[in-house]
Amino acid sequence: MMSLTEENFYRLLEVDVDASPFEIIGAYKDMKHLYGEDSLASYSFFSGEERREILAKLDEAYATLIDEEKRSRYDRSLMGCEPLQEGARSPRDRKTFRCVSGSKSGTSNAPLKIRNELTGMVASNPVIQEILSQDVLSGADLKKIREALGISLELIGDITKVRLIYLRAIEEDEFNKVPSRMFLKGFLKSYAQSIGLDAASVATRYLKRIHD
Repeated sequence: MMSLTEENFYRLLEVDVDASPFEIIGAYKDMKHLYGEDSLASYSFFSGEERREILAKLDEAYATLIDEEKRSRYDRSLMGCEPLQEGARSPRDRKTFRCVSGSKSGTSNAPLKIRNELTGMVASNPVIQEILSQDVLSGADLKKIREALGISLELIGDITKVRLIYLRAIEEDEFNKVPSRMFLKGFLKSYAQSIGLDAASVATRYLKRIHD
């Protein structure tokens, strides 16, 4: 049996190697709750020192797997020393949120539920927070945030009803493909809100690069 310091981060968080950021955050929250100070189970089986060691390792695992660059380096190190889980896809083949229509999901609240979940993910992701600290945002910045959240453009299109050609234009800074600045601002706000961002702030900082 491996020691805690040798444990694979994916096994530690009990997620697959192709887990999406959403799944990683959920698993991390569950584990933190399991070993936290309010958990009666952890007090029954672990000393205070052991619990602190486990929580520190969970923090390290989360910080590594939620950061795309750190995760890629970690994945490469894993492939050099141990086999991936049987049947697992490449670590680069990340899962994403899947687009489910209201008729199939049986609820019209699915988009709102997703947005609420993403708001928490945005707040806890250091990569996203670093991007959002910038005074000006580009399409590449928004794409990086979307991919960090494991969100597809198709899902954003399903939630916002904005055509994919305009969503791609936003991420590729192809302003000429959008009918007007007014439409661009509206599409930006819809895009941002659908993935848990401050719509007004994102639109203002994105549009700073565009001269009338």
